[in-house]
Amino acid sequence: MPEIAYVNGEFLPLEHATVHVEDRGYQFADAVYEFVRTYNGKPFAVTEHLHRLFISLDAIGLKHNFTATGLESIIHEAIRCAAFPEAGIYLQVSRGQAKRHRGIPANYEPTLVITVRELASTAHLSETGIKLITVPDIRWSRCDIKTVGLLANVLAYQAAHQAGAADAIFCEADGTVNEATAGNIFIITAAGEFATPPKSHRLLAGVTREKLLQAATGAGIPTTERRITKTELLAAAEVILSSSTAEVVPVIAVDGKPIGTGKPGPVARRIYASFISSI
Repeated sequence: MPEIAYVNGEFLPLEHATVHVEDRGYQFADAVYEFVRTYNGKPFAVTEHLHRLFISLDAIGLKHNFTATGLESIIHEAIRCAAFPEAGIYLQVSRGQAKRHRGIPANYEPTLVITVRELASTAHLSETGIKLITVPDIRWSRCDIKTVGLLANVLAYQAAHQAGAADAIFCEADGTVNEATAGNIFIITAAGEFATPPKSHRLLAGVTREKLLQAATGAGIPTTERRITKTELLAAAEVILSSSTAEVVPVIAVDGKPIGTGKPGPVARRIYASFISSI
């Protein structure tokens, strides 16, 4: 089954897909993106993902004529063409091709790229858990905009792997916990509180994050959105990482320190079960 790309109105095999060398997404990271996954071959929470895409487009002032209905139709066609059992759909919109200059062109045609790849299951991670490290948050101050400018995330992820961990958590100098390189962070306190950092410019509030808060509430677990410190993170009974691809992953150690018992905990299992049952 083929990996599919859609570039400015044309479906083609992924290996044949190209954009111009002077595309502003390549030259300046002048682009935003979204990622949608499927469950049972159907795109999950596509309405919420496309809503966030349009928020990102508006935030950087990228003019376009896309509609949610039109993009959703392309997504469904791309899934049908690829025919993977489960797929990951990546959408990227740049400000298009222009002579290289910092100034935004008065007139431009956005570049729309959509790719579809087979999505491997991460369900085993709910049984094994993962290890994380913390790193200083050196990113720009608008992490709530889902832009392709992810160099700091790339470097933090690489640092995690060099340390034998699966990912890194960005923390402020005052100890405030923000998020992982591609996911949101939750803690379960000794008192049973399910907490996650609040929405702000310092993190991207994931679609799966919202679903987990709903799942926890549905499972009868008290939830809150508040500032979390690195000290609280390390002292938590359980820690969870969430994202579209990873879903709900227990964290068994941070910076080499075991979290709780050092094994996936019961609250993570309850929330994962509640999340899956809601799909």
